[in-house]
Amino acid sequence: MVRAQGPNDPAPSGAGLFWAAWLVSAAVCAALLFVPGYPGDVVHYKYWTRLVTLGGIGAAYSGTYPETYAIYPPITLYAYGIVGLLYRLLADPSFDVEAMLASQVLSVGIKAVAITFHLALGFAIYRLTRARANGRVGALTAALYLLNPAAIFDVAYWGQPDAAHSLWAVLAFGLLDLGRDRAGAVAFGLAAMTKPQAWALFPLFVYAAWLRTGRRRTVTGLALIALTAAVVALPFLLAGRLGDFLTLPEQIASTMPVASAFAHNLWWLVTRGTEPLVFDREALIGLLSYRDVAGPMVLLVAAIGLWRLRRAPSDGLFLIAAYQAFGWFCLTTRAHENHAFFVLPLLAMALPTVPWARVLFAGITLTLFLNMALHDPLLAPRLQALAAPDTLWRLQMANASLNLLMLAGWTALLLRPSLGRLATHSGTIPVHRPIRGPAPRTGQSTAPSER
Repeated sequence: MVRAQGPNDPAPSGAGLFWAAWLVSAAVCAALLFVPGYPGDVVHYKYWTRLVTLGGIGAAYSGTYPETYAIYPPITLYAYGIVGLLYRLLADPSFDVEAMLASQVLSVGIKAVAITFHLALGFAIYRLTRARANGRVGALTAALYLLNPAAIFDVAYWGQPDAAHSLWAVLAFGLLDLGRDRAGAVAFGLAAMTKPQAWALFPLFVYAAWLRTGRRRTVTGLALIALTAAVVALPFLLAGRLGDFLTLPEQIASTMPVASAFAHNLWWLVTRGTEPLVFDREALIGLLSYRDVAGPMVLLVAAIGLWRLRRAPSDGLFLIAAYQAFGWFCLTTRAHENHAFFVLPLLAMALPTVPWARVLFAGITLTLFLNMALHDPLLAPRLQALAAPDTLWRLQMANASLNLLMLAGWTALLLRPSLGRLATHSGTIPVHRPIRGPAPRTGQSTAPSER
């Protein structure tokens, strides 16, 4: 007979459930380690690993993309540098190019970086949700991410390091939500120095910090973000290559300047999924290019999120962060098949208190998985044997349409004045969690102040 939990009983830790899910995820990822991964990208990662191993991190942005110029910010490259040192120690001290390209050992090491960040992200989701609710809720939430087929496909099958910037983004918003705004600012600085997708969330993070902590602490947070970025970039200054590092934003912006790089979003529908891909500088409406039209649409999504944040319950932060990430993917140009990845962990954090977010989580899992699978070079021959090209094209169009329908529905829900009643508060997650600080004096306002 199971005894009902009393009010004084300790909250369930959920540790057993979490570690079971974590180990299953690790086992599945380990089984996929020896799959080649996404061919072109893994080759690029090998060249970048060789570049930072032989020339130091300062050499990362000194050459020409893709072989001698890495278009990732430094954090992931530091991890690849560790892999490169191990490869030289265990396999090939000379780091010969031909041997490197043929090396399965190096491929495994590169994919291990992606998997390590994935498992660390699952742990972070568990700990943050456990702090907001209880261990059982945290374990279930983490399991939904750790065992997510789209996430595993991206990190373990393709070897993409998307879990890295997602880890820092989840920590940034999670720590801010728990009142640790300064630690959250450091985490956001790390996210920004890991992959440019995190930059889309910068205005939301700053505005959320201002609403919760006041102007002075927000300015302190901005300083910590800048300081974190400076520390990450310090080796470039010491190597006399700060100028090379500062070319990174321009290089990122000029890589794959197409309307949609196989991302099933608005522009994949507009261009009808044609190949060769349409450049985003081409005219779309009169003198306006795809990029000219996409920019204001992305800003509109950001504005909706900022507007709603002021009126949402405190645990709506992750819901709005996920909304902005998904809106960016659906409406920006130059997005790739896997660029919606960071929506999944952000949205997972909202699942305990927003029941309808579970439908979105399932839908985005499906569309992200199909987006990657339908454009996977290794699966292409099998898919073509199963279905005619016209059928596969229609499936791509349907998948992109589903993404836009979800974004439209999500937007409509956020625009409703009654958003606060859409979240179900069971009492496990408080509606308001004040920032730690001195108690107000008698008669003093408890609104965010300039501390």
